[in-house]
Formats: sequence, structure tokens, C-alpha cells
Amino acid sequence: MDGKRFALRSRMVLALLCAVMVLFAWVLFDLQVVNGSYYLEQSTRKIAVTEPVQAARGEILDRYGRLLVSNRAAYQVTVDTRLMGDEKERNETVLKLLEICREQAVEWNDNLPITRTAPFRFTVESPFENTTTAEDGTVSNSPTSLSRLITALRLRQLDKNSTADEVVSALRDWFEVEESVSENEGRELVGVLYELTLRSKDVVRSNYVLCQGVDINFITAVKERHMAGVKIDTVTVREYNTKYASHILGRVGAIQNWDNYKDKGYSMSDTVGISGVELAFEEILRGGPGTKDIELNQSGKVVSESWHTDPETGEPALPQPGDNLMLTLDIRLQEVAEEALKRHIPGMSEESQAGACVVTDMSGGVLACASYPSYDLSTYNRDYNALAADPLKPFFNRALQGLYAPGSTFKMAVAAGALEEGKITTTEKILDTGRYTHYDRIQDQPMCWYFRQYGGTHGYENVSEAIRDSCNVFFYETGLRLGIRKIDEYASLFGLGEKTGLELFEEAGEIAGPETSKKHDQTWYEGDTMYAAIGQGNTQVTPIQLCNYVATLVNGGSHYPTHLKKTVKSSDFSQVVEEYVPVAKDEIHLDENNLAAVKKGMGMVTGEGSAARYFRDLPVKVGAKTGTAQVSRNSEAHAILVAFAPYEDPEIAISIVVEHGGSGTLVSAIAADIIDYYFSARDTMDAPPVENTLVR
Repeated sequence: MDGKRFALRSRMVLALLCAVMVLFAWVLFDLQVVNGSYYLEQSTRKIAVTEPVQAARGEILDRYGRLLVSNRAAYQVTVDTRLMGDEKERNETVLKLLEICREQAVEWNDNLPITRTAPFRFTVESPFENTTTAEDGTVSNSPTSLSRLITALRLRQLDKNSTADEVVSALRDWFEVEESVSENEGRELVGVLYELTLRSKDVVRSNYVLCQGVDINFITAVKERHMAGVKIDTVTVREYNTKYASHILGRVGAIQNWDNYKDKGYSMSDTVGISGVELAFEEILRGGPGTKDIELNQSGKVVSESWHTDPETGEPALPQPGDNLMLTLDIRLQEVAEEALKRHIPGMSEESQAGACVVTDMSGGVLACASYPSYDLSTYNRDYNALAADPLKPFFNRALQGLYAPGSTFKMAVAAGALEEGKITTTEKILDTGRYTHYDRIQDQPMCWYFRQYGGTHGYENVSEAIRDSCNVFFYETGLRLGIRKIDEYASLFGLGEKTGLELFEEAGEIAGPETSKKHDQTWYEGDTMYAAIGQGNTQVTPIQLCNYVATLVNGGSHYPTHLKKTVKSSDFSQVVEEYVPVAKDEIHLDENNLAAVKKGMGMVTGEGSAARYFRDLPVKVGAKTGTAQVSRNSEAHAILVAFAPYEDPEIAISIVVEHGGSGTLVSAIAADIIDYYFSARDTMDAPPVENTLVR
């Protein structure tokens, strides 16, 4: 081989080597510089998860389409313990996160049933065992989430007799919380770790949503700390478009009893209705969850995410928004009722501070349902501590759960029953002599209120006049003639002493009688019938029962369940999913003449009786009956009123109770405000703004 050929080959080999080295260098440059971050991220991809995505809840509207509860976009913070490193790193991350929550005044989800501050105590009566009673009376017990976790962690030093302090101490040891962490901070830390461990031990299956509805400042503070295992998502949260009807609309929140939801397709991190309409109509408002496929790297950063695809249909698993619910409620009438209670109650007596009002149509549709004092749902979390400590109990829904003796408002039920059973007639007159002398001993002779207060009598009165004057002697006699069995029967037919059928939680109450006395370990005497006939004794009813009773009476005897559901519409309002159709549960078949006599008495109350001055200038004629319910010798009686309007062709029924209000007559001012609005002022008010009205 000559020198030229060797030199040529050498140069060719050298050129080839140089080309290879240049190519190799370019590959390295591309891997490490141009696309280094991408390939690093791909190389560290480790975790693939499937996550449920909760659908937006349906909106809640009043009967005229005014928007009451809607949704708005907000941030949500989710915590995943799998990405937090060892126990020390995990605890440090959670403590930092809770510090941010405190700094930003953000409330986080903590369902450990123990107070957050020492000395620790349980926040539920039975922290280790759930007790449920079936409709047939069968009682069953099941372990709580705390009890199941204790079992899963094999914390044998704890049992059903353990104190809250012992539980916190055991959890601190298990989670390796350092002694330098204070008692209260340690309790907050183990509360979060409790939630995380529930999920990691498969006691429940879901991600842990630490907090929801946080603002951009909170998100910025979280992102600046670069905390592994902390994920931020955009979700929808409830937006309240009214400050009224809080007791009715209710709240949403974290699942409080997982056993009630675990078999219904829920994730434990889901937001659910926990009171009011939100709870009662959960299945309508909830919607259907979607599913996302998410890939995370070792730092917990999302590498990719996409909607899960059904392998059979190829359709993405998108969340389906809940249906929209139109209530029977008239939010403007609700506002009038709440403001009337607020304005009039404090001045009725030295003791009057609370009350309730219910307005329904003739077929049980609830137009307004107000309890005073109340609260604002939009500031619930901010105001919770002050509201919870208020001795007047603003969270208590007096309209549905308050139990009161009906007093003289019960007399129409007794009158109707006695007329229908032929025990009295519409024209018969009974003499009021001040004392009812049926019994020989004077100590057994009850007095009429008029004789007790003024020393006078009502003289001879028929049933209409006796209702007008609320003559006790007339109704003592009528009650004894009718008898307690028939009194109880007609009270039941009118829906008193039992739940009205409303979709929300309500108390049943009870009607005085031998069975009720036996239940209270009391002896029933014949003379007790007299007091039962004027709405005293053991009779306890709710304001909504009183309203339903009056509606049943004046509509001719058709007893409808009360209801809040009017219409259910699809999520886009394009279809009517359900239209509520009222169906009477009972028919009393009242004789027209008997009904006319009872109504006449109620019309005389507003036309010439004690309450006449409050009703004479209203746009329609009103029928009403006042009552006072004795509480004790040392306090004012509860003031009660029931009413209906218009007198000739009733459209609405009203009941009002003012605790310790004294005279039932004074309640008439509240009723007058409501009736005036309903039949006059509402027609002249400006139409609701377009943005708050849904015309579908």
C-alpha cells in the first residue's frame, strides 16, 4: 500500500470518528440541555392513579326562578401521603401546611372526633360505635372510622373506654410526632394524619381534601413552599345568592358518616349536603362523578392527566352536573317574614327574643318558613363560634323543630270535631258564667280567661262567637261532650302531633290524652280533657303543623303533606325531570255549614275582635285565631297566631309563634306584614334583576 492511499484511508477513518463523536455530542446535548427536563421527568415517572372528579351540584331556585344557591370556581388542596417521604418529612410538610392555613385563616377538614385544643374531649357521644335503629325498631351497632383505624393500626392500648387524651397520645406515638410539637399543634397534626391514614389503610378509599374554596394568596403561599404530596385543583363550591332561608337551604360539607355513603358511589372526599334542602335533595343535586387518569412523578408533580375512557364505549368519563331544583319557596315573601320577625319580636315583651313563622298554600306548598334568630350561610364559617355560643340557638329551626302548646288556636279543631259529631250545633249557645261548674268542688272548676283577668263573663255564645272571644268555658263543655278520643282523632286528621311530610327534618310532637300521659308516667283524669280542649296539657306541636292544620281546615278538609319540591329540571334547564303533584293524604269531608261557622268565628277575630286593628286596612279580608300557651308561672306565655286569606277563597295559611311573646294578639302585626306583601306590595315591587332570574 503506497503512502497516498494510506493517508486517504486514515483521513476517512478520522472523519468518520469525528462524525460519530459530533453525533454523540449532539445526542448528549439534546438529552441534557435541549430536552433534559422532559427526559428527566419521563425517567422519574412512577405513579399512575385514577381519581374521581365530583360533578358540579345542581342549582337551587325559588318558585319564580330566582337563583338562591349556585356554584363558583374555587381552588381545592388535596394531600397524598404516598408522596411525602418518611415520617419526619411527612410531619414537617403537614405542619407547614397547617401553619399556612392558620396564617390565611383557612379552615381545614378534620373529622377526628376530638376537640382541637387541650384538655381534649370527644366531640361525639359515641366515638367508637355507631348505633342505628331500623324502621322495624331493630338496633344495630357498627364500628366508627376511628375504631376501625385503631384496629388497623393495632393500637391495643386503646379500647372503648379510652379517653380523648389517651387517643391523641397513642396517635402521636404512632405517627412519631416529636415532643417539641405542642399539645394543640400535635392534635392538629394527628387530625390530618388520621385522615390520611384512613385512606392508606383502606378504611376508606379516596384522596384527602384538606381544604376547599381557598383564594390565590393561599395557593401562592403553598406553591412557594414546594411541598411534596400537596396538589391544587380547580373545583366548584357553593355560592349563596341570598342571606335568607338559611335554615331551609342548608349547607354542604365533608362526609361525616362514611357508612351512609360508602355503598352509594361516593368518594370520602366528596362534598355532600349535610342539612336542609342540600341534604334532603342530595340525590337530585349531586350529579354523577367523572374519572381522570393522572400520572405523577416522584415529587408529586402531575406529568399528564386525561379523562378516563370507557374500554367498551370509548366515551370519556366526564362528570355529569346535578339536576336543578325549583322550590315552592317565594324568597321575597321569605324575606318579608324574616324581617317582620326581626322587627316585631324584640318589643313584644321583656322576654321575647325568638320565634318562627310558616306560610303555605292550600295544597301544602311551603311559601315561607322563617326561624328567628337566624344566620347567613355565606358567612357561616366565619361566624360559627359566635353563633354556636349564642344562648338563643340561631342554628335551631324553630319552624320545624320547635314544640309548643297550641293554646286557643287548637279550639277550631275541637269545634269542627264537635260539629261533625253532632255534639254541638252552629246555633247552640252555651252560657259562660266565669267558672265552669261541671264539677262540684270549686278547686276543680276552671275559669275562663276573661273572668280571671277582668271578672266578667262572655254570657251565652254560639261556636262562632266562642271562637271570636276564645271563650274557655264554651270549649270546656264542648271538649267534655266530644271526649278525649274524638279530640285526638280530629287533631290527627288535621295533622297535629305528627310530622307533616316535609322533605326536611321535623319534629312530630304529641297530642294530650291517656296514652301520652302514660308515656310520661302521668295519670290521666277526666278533667284533663277540659285542658286538652283549649290546647294545653301535654299537647306539643310545631309551627309548620299549625299552618298545615289551618290550611286543611279552610280548604274544606283536604289534608295535604307539606312540601318544598316544586320542579326538578335538567342541568341545562332544557327538560323538566319531575313536577311535584300534590296529593291529599286524608279527606275530612267537613259539612259546609259547620266549616262556615268555624270560619265565621275566625273572620270575627279580625273584623271585630282584639286583633281587628291590625287587619282592617289590608287589601283582603282575613280569618285568624290568636292563642297564648302557658309555659310556667315565672315566665311570659308563648304568643301564637294562625290565619288564612282571603277569607272568601283562601290562598294561603299562616302560623306564627313568638316565644314568651305574651299576648297572641300582638303577633297579628307580623301576620299583617306578610299578608299585605302577598296581596298588595308584591305586585308593585320591581321585578328581580335579570341576572338573578332564570326564565326557562
